[in-house]
Amino acid sequence: MREDELRSVLLVKAIEETDGAGTLLPPADRVAAARDARRAVSEAAAPSGVMEQGALSQAAQRTGAERARILLAKVVARHPFLKTVLGLSGGSAVAGAIVVALGFLVGAALSALDGTRHINVLAFPVLGVVAWNLAMYAAIFAAWIRSRRAPTSRRRVPEMLAHLATGRLSRLVTKSGAFNAPLAEALGRFTREWFAAARPLLVARAARVLHLSAAALGIGLIVGLYVRGIAFDYRAGWESTFLDASQARAVLSVIYGPASLVTGIAIPDAAVLEAMRSNRAAGGEGAAPWIHLLAATVALFVVLPRLALSLAGTLFIMRWSRRAPLPASLAAYFRGALDGSIARGLVSVVPYAYEPSADARAGLRALLPRALGESLTLDSRAAVRYGEEERFVQELDAAGKADVVVLLFNLAATPEEENHGDVIAGVRGWLAAAPQPRPQLLVLVDEGPYTERMATDGATGRVAERRDAWQQFVAAHGLAACSVNLAAAGRVEVSREQVDLLRGALWQPHPA
Repeated sequence: MREDELRSVLLVKAIEETDGAGTLLPPADRVAAARDARRAVSEAAAPSGVMEQGALSQAAQRTGAERARILLAKVVARHPFLKTVLGLSGGSAVAGAIVVALGFLVGAALSALDGTRHINVLAFPVLGVVAWNLAMYAAIFAAWIRSRRAPTSRRRVPEMLAHLATGRLSRLVTKSGAFNAPLAEALGRFTREWFAAARPLLVARAARVLHLSAAALGIGLIVGLYVRGIAFDYRAGWESTFLDASQARAVLSVIYGPASLVTGIAIPDAAVLEAMRSNRAAGGEGAAPWIHLLAATVALFVVLPRLALSLAGTLFIMRWSRRAPLPASLAAYFRGALDGSIARGLVSVVPYAYEPSADARAGLRALLPRALGESLTLDSRAAVRYGEEERFVQELDAAGKADVVVLLFNLAATPEEENHGDVIAGVRGWLAAAPQPRPQLLVLVDEGPYTERMATDGATGRVAERRDAWQQFVAAHGLAACSVNLAAAGRVEVSREQVDLLRGALWQPHPA
């Protein structure tokens, strides 16, 4: 799915999930859009499944993207500013161009820092700019090493710039609340989901702006030196409290050595440098050779590396934009949004050391379709008891054709590593060995029995403590636990918060 298609899908998804009354997108429009989308992509027959090789099938993606396009056109016709929202969500190209232009102007201004007629070959600004960029390359390399060791590590400066680039989008969303509260709520959800999904893309675009602005600064510095060299009689010299001529030549050979090799301009010997130093008061020697060395040094250490980094970033951006990674929540959304056109969907519930009551099972039937897709089929299996872990794995094998496996625990039980921990580890191992497409996993903890018991004992505060204990225990195994009172979910309308919690806890194993 392309970047623009993913943006449209996430925006329509946010509107549908917050527009329960159907004021922004009437139910009839949604159904008609699903039908028209299937016709538009020539899918007369329903695809065989929503998942294909551990991801949404191509047919599902095309159908969902076309449906989002149809619905978005209807909403944009009533609220034209949504075009601006979609445009700003990818970052502002104008803001990036301004930053690059400022970099060029700063570089041109730096060329005059030594004055209009004199260049100190040992001093700022050229050497300062080169030193700063070398430090940045070291920081970029260190960040790359950290990202290889910990893929979730963040690149703070580009990420901050990415947030700034989308700042206007956040302000626009906030202002929209004054005239359309439901739409503002949907836009708030969209910005959160879009930034979470597209963070690598936005950070890459921000990093590319930083690299291009640094390259523009170097180009501005070079242009400034040559323009001033044409208009003024530049003289080159040097001075130092601690270095003599021979030591200065050693330093200059290190600094300008690569530029000397490229340009063929030799570094003067100690005698010439001493003359340049002694003639400092008289203005030094002609600066033309040194301007060539300075320009070549900036080009070698600033302009070319920064352009290479920006090119690498551009290639990543192009790949990401053509084939954007999809959030795991889209499988459940597509299943419901396309009105069963992809697959009915199978959810297998496997309770461990817990026999859900009739009310709890009714709560599962009310809650899971609301969160995972109205057209799914619920397969509630027999409870697996303590000591029956081998049978537990067999139950998982029987649920292998499910789209989602729900591992159901009881909040009344204290989580223990030797049984609950073994079960969770067994689930992860089973998922790792399962053939493609692998089902998604949801760890669900029923609060109902424990809440009722604590209410009778007058110790309701213990429910929150036990809930935190379960969430921390499951999180220590690399998953997220969703706690819910299933009996209550079967008696009252399922809230948006409960739906969000379930979708947030849904875990999609990555392909091996």
